[in-house]
Amino acid sequence: MLPLKLTFTCMNNCFRIIFLFFCFQSFLQIAHAQKKVDQVIPDAEKRKVLKAKKLFNEYKIYDGERILKELVREHPYEYYYHEALVQLQRQVLAQLRPAYVEYENYTNPSKKDSLQNENNDELSEHETRTKNQPIAKKDTVEVEWNGLDTGPRKEDKIKRKRQKEEEVEEPIMTEATVTIDSSLLKEDIIMDEDGAPIMKLNKRDRTLEKQLKAISELSQIPYDSYKEDLIRNARKATLQVEYADSASAYLREFLVDTLNPDMNIDPLALVAFENGYEEVQGDDLIAARKHLEKALEISPDYYSAHLVLGDTWYLIGKDSNAIVEYTKAGLLQPLRPEPLISLSLLNYQRGKFNEAAIACIQAIAVYPQQHYIQLLKRIVKKIGKDFNTQWMRREVYPLNPSQNYFELTAKENTPWWIYQAAEPDIHEFSDTSGILSLNEKTTERYLEVYAWKKILKDTANFELPFARAMNKMGFLDCYVLISCFHQDLYKQFSDFAKYNPERINEYFYILMNWEDKKFDKVRKEFAPKKKGEDKKKDKKIKEEPAKKEEKK
Repeated sequence: MLPLKLTFTCMNNCFRIIFLFFCFQSFLQIAHAQKKVDQVIPDAEKRKVLKAKKLFNEYKIYDGERILKELVREHPYEYYYHEALVQLQRQVLAQLRPAYVEYENYTNPSKKDSLQNENNDELSEHETRTKNQPIAKKDTVEVEWNGLDTGPRKEDKIKRKRQKEEEVEEPIMTEATVTIDSSLLKEDIIMDEDGAPIMKLNKRDRTLEKQLKAISELSQIPYDSYKEDLIRNARKATLQVEYADSASAYLREFLVDTLNPDMNIDPLALVAFENGYEEVQGDDLIAARKHLEKALEISPDYYSAHLVLGDTWYLIGKDSNAIVEYTKAGLLQPLRPEPLISLSLLNYQRGKFNEAAIACIQAIAVYPQQHYIQLLKRIVKKIGKDFNTQWMRREVYPLNPSQNYFELTAKENTPWWIYQAAEPDIHEFSDTSGILSLNEKTTERYLEVYAWKKILKDTANFELPFARAMNKMGFLDCYVLISCFHQDLYKQFSDFAKYNPERINEYFYILMNWEDKKFDKVRKEFAPKKKGEDKKKDKKIKEEPAKKEEKK
C-alpha cells in the first residue's frame, strides 16, 4: 500500500482503522479502475512516466514530479497523467511524518519521546503515524498507481494468508533508536593498494545506509506545503477530467472527512477491534466476528466496527447480517457514504440492481465522489439503461466569494467569462461558501445556480443544450451541483442535498431515462444545432424589435 522502496512498519491503530472504511468497496472496484488507468499511451510518454517512477523510488521526489507535471500540462484532458501525479504524491505524503520522526531518532535520540508526542498530537486521522518500529525488509514495495487509490485492497487483506512467523525475514534493525554509529560500524576492514584501510559495508549495512539516506531525503520535504500542492493538483484534475477517481477521493479525504468518527471509543473496544481486524487479515472470519462483536458490546456506537463486521458477515455468506451492520453504521455516521456504498455493492453482487442503484444514489447525495458515479453507471447498465451524467469540463474554478481574485481567468466573450462576471452582482448577499441570503436581486439560494442562469441568459441558444433543458424542467440546480460537481462547491452541494433528497432522486431518474420517449419534446427542443443556423435565428430575433421601432 505504501509507495516507495522505503516503507515504514510504524502505522498506528488510528490510521489503520480509517483505511478500513474503504476496504469493502475497493475489492470490487479494482478491475474497473485498473482498466481505466491501463490505457495505451504513446511510447515517448510511457518512457517519461517510467522515468518519473524511477526518480520517485530513488527519493528524487521533485524531479519525478517535474516530469509528471509537464505531462499534465502537455495533456491537460488525459486523466492518466493527472491520476499518476496525485497518486504518487499521496503515497509520498504518507511517508513524510514517519520520516521526520525516524530522522530525528537517528540524529538526536535524546529527543525521541518529545518528538514522538509532538507528532502524534499534530497528526490527523488520515496521516501515517509512527511507533518508531524498525523498517522491515518484508515491507519493501515500489511506487505504483492503479487509477483508484482509496485504501487497502481487500484481496490483499482477505485472500492473502498472513505469512508464518518463521517465513518473515529478520528486521533490518532490531531497535528503533539505533544510531548511525552503533549500526554502520559493523564492517569488514580491508586495505587498498597503498595499504590504507578501507571500510567495506556488508549487505545488511548497505541496506541500512540506503534507508537512512531515504529518510534524510524525505525529512527535507515540508509536509504542509506538499499536502497543499497535492490538493491543488487534485482540484485541477477534477476540473479538467471526468475520471479523476483518486483526485476526487483525496479531496474528500483532506477537505471533508477531517474528523475521526471513533475518536472517543473505549480502549478495550479498540483492542478487540484490532484483534478482529488481525483475524480478518488472517482469513479466520469466525474469530474475527467474535472479536468485533465484543468490541460492539463494549462500545455499541463503534462505527468502524459495524462496517468491518458487515464486511465479515458478507465474506461468511450472511448477507442479511451484513446489511444490518451496514445500516447501523450509516445511522451512526449519516455524512459518511461508505455504509451506503457497501450496501450498493452487496446488492450489486446479489443481482439486486434496483436496490444497488438506490443505495448508490444515496451515497452520491452524501458526496459525489467520482468513483461512485462510475459505479452507478455500471449498475444502471445492468438494468438496461444508458446513463450519462452530462458532465462538462470547466475552464475556470467555481466562484469563491472569499477571494478577491480568480485562480483562472476566463477568456472574454465566452460563457465562463459571463459566469465570472456574475459574482460581483450578488457578492454582498453571498457568504464565503456561496450560499445567498434573501435579497431583491434573485430568488436563488446558491451562487453557482445564479451564475449559470446568467450564462444561459447571455449566450446563444445552441450553447449548453442540456443545461438549458434542465433549466426549463426546473433541475438546473441538480445539474450544476451534482453532474458538474467540484470540491469547491461542496458546501453549496451539501446544503442543497440536505433539503432536496426527493428532487435528487427525480433528477437521477431523468438522467437514467433521458432517451425515453417521455422526454422527446424537451430533448429535441434543446438538441445541439449547427452554429450557423442558430446564429441566423438569434440575429433574426435581435433584429425584429429594431424593425418594429423603425416602423413606429
